[in-house]
Amino acid sequence: MNRPYELIVVGGGITGAGVARDAALRGLSVLLLEKRDFASGVSSKTTRLVHGGLRYLANFELDLVAEALRERAILRRHCPYLITPMPILIPIYRGDPHGRAAISVGIHLYDLLSREKDIPHYFTSGFGRTLAMEPHLNQEGLTGSALFYDHQIVMPERLVIENIVAARESGADVRNHVVVERFEEQGDAVHVTAKDTLSGASQLFRGQVLVNAGGPWVDEVRKAGGIDRTKIIHPTKGVHLLLPKLSEQSLFVASKDGRMFFIIPLDKWSLIGTTDTNYSGDLDEVHADAADVDYLLTESRRILPGLNLSKDRILYTYAGVRPLAFAGERESRISRKHRVIAEGRTGRIITIAGGKYTTYRNMAEDVVDAACRKLGKRVACATGDAPLAGSLPAGLDEYLREEVPRLGEGYAVSPDLVRHLIHFYGSRAEAVLQLAKERPDLRDSISSESRDIYGQVLYGIREEGGRTLSDIVLRRMHLGITPRRGEDEAERIAAVAGEELGWNADERSGQIAEFRQELKKEKMF
Repeated sequence: MNRPYELIVVGGGITGAGVARDAALRGLSVLLLEKRDFASGVSSKTTRLVHGGLRYLANFELDLVAEALRERAILRRHCPYLITPMPILIPIYRGDPHGRAAISVGIHLYDLLSREKDIPHYFTSGFGRTLAMEPHLNQEGLTGSALFYDHQIVMPERLVIENIVAARESGADVRNHVVVERFEEQGDAVHVTAKDTLSGASQLFRGQVLVNAGGPWVDEVRKAGGIDRTKIIHPTKGVHLLLPKLSEQSLFVASKDGRMFFIIPLDKWSLIGTTDTNYSGDLDEVHADAADVDYLLTESRRILPGLNLSKDRILYTYAGVRPLAFAGERESRISRKHRVIAEGRTGRIITIAGGKYTTYRNMAEDVVDAACRKLGKRVACATGDAPLAGSLPAGLDEYLREEVPRLGEGYAVSPDLVRHLIHFYGSRAEAVLQLAKERPDLRDSISSESRDIYGQVLYGIREEGGRTLSDIVLRRMHLGITPRRGEDEAERIAAVAGEELGWNADERSGQIAEFRQELKKEKMF
């Protein structure tokens, strides 16, 4: 309370992290509070794409698509080590709601709106060329296809962490596992009562403006501030399935009910998703159920009939809730646009609702602009040009060409390990290797499913704010998306983490048990 902040941000997903970074770069004093871990909510439950939203053209939302494609280009410029262009095939079948002509118009408009002119042009193809690109497609009723480009981000959690680290390095105070219990406006300030969920310690904070970036929990945060108006979030659930590799070709396909979903390669595996259904359950316990799994498998079998897509092939599932800011008759047609709302008695509570992962930077700019107006400050946004924490001084190919041999020789590690670390940490990869150099045991590979090393465990704690075993493995390391997700190595990972975090034997056992319970929930379907 004796150190007032100009801005207190509630929520540590991609939007809250983006707001904290933007505000800190403008010179504001910033505090970010996240009740669980950074990126533990919907930001880690996406289809792992940075995309412009081709399907939103069907809703005539050209402004949203143009915004997303602009932001996609900015993200690729800032972190090409995390984001990779991906060709995606749309198979077209007789009777589909959108025929070949309509899809052709759509992808060419998408191409025109794209600002990344180094990406190949989009095109449509007939029956023969379509099967050459994906021979496993169901041939019955197949008339052709269209091909377009979007970008894959294997670990969207890493982009959240990049923003968190960049915010901290710019002066922001960022804290995870701190839940806001209540807040109230008093005079020209907002007083916040919060609790550290790991230590149990209560904390009091004072800020001039509070930003509610709670994502699906926006209305719960509003209640904590006594804002009991009509709900502004309309949550829908999205479910994904991870399976062994089905194909190298990414597919964007229409289900029988007209909804679109993806079947895409994800590293050595394949990802199927997503669903889009109304959700009214517990926001802290969102998981795939049998109906979700059956729907995705049934529709995938219809498109890829010869690949034995059965439940026993599913490695795990994950589910998240989209914090949509608009209502609609059909979930898939509800707008993904965002809203910035000034609330509270004096307008010191700024709520950001809706939006897309891809457009988080622009959303954050709108929020901080609103906060600056309330604070009486005129400071321009810098995030369009400012580098992220791991941004590269050169293009990715040039950086890999120069740094892989230098770091490999300098730290006596394989070129493959250096490439792996650069693709997840960018220019900060050397800092991970430096930790491993100080302790040879931290150079050891953790699992045969990933090139991750134990040095990343220590780095995830010291530099990226990991406080629990789940934080470290599931949201900071590639190991967290593999089929076993580090479960077999949990004891040794916990031993390394526990030494750094001061866990006793009981605490270490408790961390392992909680981690395994979290994994178990994503296999119950």
